[in-house]
Amino acid sequence: MDARVVAVVSSVPGVRGLDIAEAAGIPAFALRRRDHPDDAAFSAAIYAALAPFRPDLILLAGFLRRLVVPEAWTGRILNIHPALLPESSAAGPGFYGDRVHAAVLAAGAIESGATVHVVDNEYDHGPVVQRTVVPVLPDDTPATLAARVFAAECALYPAAIARYWQDRTRRPDGPLEERTAVRPFRGAT
Repeated sequence: MDARVVAVVSSVPGVRGLDIAEAAGIPAFALRRRDHPDDAAFSAAIYAALAPFRPDLILLAGFLRRLVVPEAWTGRILNIHPALLPESSAAGPGFYGDRVHAAVLAAGAIESGATVHVVDNEYDHGPVVQRTVVPVLPDDTPATLAARVFAAECALYPAAIARYWQDRTRRPDGPLEERTAVRPFRGAT
């Protein structure tokens, strides 16, 4: 896929992803939720930080805060979740990291996986773009399941992003930019 990362935003200062971005010459910012009065103000600050870079997509990966999606960004934000949505009970506020995998194990599931979905204004909700299934093994712990799911996520997310963009730009009702005034794809955040 012909794409580039144009900026990186984290809700946690000092994380490795910011260092990696900066080392690669990519603008990187930390915007803490607690510095804003509510989710709407926090989200507005993120969009304002990204605006100068004019991204075509926003890609969430390990972003644990609620992002309010304004109409201008509807259908242009993707997230990856370490469980099978929409049917997983390991989704919603508070379900991240080992909590997701512990919930999958506690439910007695025989499979888990990862899901890339379009972000809407509900946690871990929105149309599914692509999923991958990972078996739950009899001796799994949250850590062992997490390791296998993470490996699957690393393969899934780039493939799902490419598929999503290709599907959006090749619809029979015309190219994306003609329907929504979005510029052709130049990069992702």
